[in-house]
Formats: sequence, structure tokens, C-alpha cells
Amino acid sequence: MEASSSLHFQVSGFSLSKIWLCLFLVLVLQNCSPALSDSPYLVGMGSYDITGPATDVNMMGYANAEQIASRIHFRLKARAFIVAEPNGKRVVFVNLDACMASQLVTIKVLERLKAMYGDLYNENNVAISGIHTHAGPGGYLQ
Repeated sequence: MEASSSLHFQVSGFSLSKIWLCLFLVLVLQNCSPALSDSPYLVGMGSYDITGPATDVNMMGYANAEQIASRIHFRLKARAFIVAEPNGKRVVFVNLDACMASQLVTIKVLERLKAMYGDLYNENNVAISGIHTHAGPGGYLQ
């Protein structure tokens, strides 16, 4: 794992900045469209390409821990959803095309959200999850 002074983390092909950008876009876009129904909930969503390097990345394979990627078969996405009540309570769910989310990525995203929005987003209303694919990059949990 590499870190720089700008808090850009690269975790085996998954860039924290890509996940952060996806979440940030959802936060911005949630305030840009009028209500489309009589529902009391406001819903925002967005996606962002989180595909990492095309080669030389270990895969989250089942049996062979030494399996290394040789090309990209499909693009990987992060999809973010925000559901908010009119009183301001909200929940954020980010789903990654990855086996699972790492605790480090979640912690760093929460730190950035706190810096921008104070206590509006925290560990009680932000969830980052993976689709549990073994066909994507691995090694980001170490």
C-alpha cells in the first residue's frame, strides 16, 4: 500500500480517490434534481469506474494465490446510493465490484467525509460493501 500527503491510497488496483469521487458525486447530485414522486425520501445515486491496472495484479481467486491478471475482462465499478429523509437523516451505501470492502478504505472515506461534512456522515450511516466476486483484484485486505 502506498500513501502520499494528499491521502491518496492505492490498494492493489483499487484507488481510494476513485471511491471517494464516486461518493462525492452522489453527495453533489443529490441536491441537483427535483422530487420525482410523492415519496418523503430523497434518493441519489452514482457510479464510478474503479478498474485498476490491466496487468500484474494478483487476483482474488479461489485456489491459486499466485494467479496474476494479464488483461482486463470487464470494467469494475463503485456504485453509491444515498437515501435521505426530509429531516436530514440519511444513509449511504457504496457497493464495489470487489470481493469485499477493506476496513482501511472505509476508515479513509469516513475521515474525508468528516472533514467535509462534519458529523453528517459517520460509521452509523455509511456502508461500503463488495459484491463478493473472485474475478477481480486481490491483495487489498492485507
